[in-house]
Amino acid sequence: MSREDIEKGSVNLTKGKFGKPDLNRIEIEGRSLMVKDVRKKNFFLRWTLGLWLIHKEWKIYSQLAGMKGIPQPFERIDRFAFSMEFIPGRPILRGEPLPASFFSDLKHALREVHRRGVVHLDLRHKGNILISEDGEPFLIDFNSSFAFKEKGFMRRYLFPLLQWVDEGGLLKLKERISPSSLTPEELAFLKRFNRLRKLWIFN
Repeated sequence: MSREDIEKGSVNLTKGKFGKPDLNRIEIEGRSLMVKDVRKKNFFLRWTLGLWLIHKEWKIYSQLAGMKGIPQPFERIDRFAFSMEFIPGRPILRGEPLPASFFSDLKHALREVHRRGVVHLDLRHKGNILISEDGEPFLIDFNSSFAFKEKGFMRRYLFPLLQWVDEGGLLKLKERISPSSLTPEELAFLKRFNRLRKLWIFN
């Protein structure tokens, strides 16, 4: 895929605010792809925040390649853009009936994300979790995420804290969407999480 393909054949879905990537959908070679692109940001944002976000998110998607519940990376187009699998789905709605396996599958996907050294950090936002046409959950938008090396100080001491933030964010979402499905253990976790969340700088 080339920059020319994007300019000629893509449909813009979302304009990213500030330095965040624009989201474009493109059909190419029988495949439906999502393109994340910062090429049209102003010069300063394109070459600073935009460039950093594109590089970081492409690296994270590549690190999560092959995972169920994560859009698959397709191609790094240039320094300002990459493409990945387009997921035909929608955000989950408050109070909607979901398959019994939805949140257990989502929890499993999050554990695998963590096993690969990645934290999402924005799971309280219900727009970052899609329900596919088959009723399966997908984690998307790793713009706020971070990947950690297998060993080192940060992986040993900071990573467990950020995993805990992800787990709490997922349960906060579950509380808003389907509160009756929370288990006693999850309710107890949320109670502790809500007390300590005030210390988290990204509230």
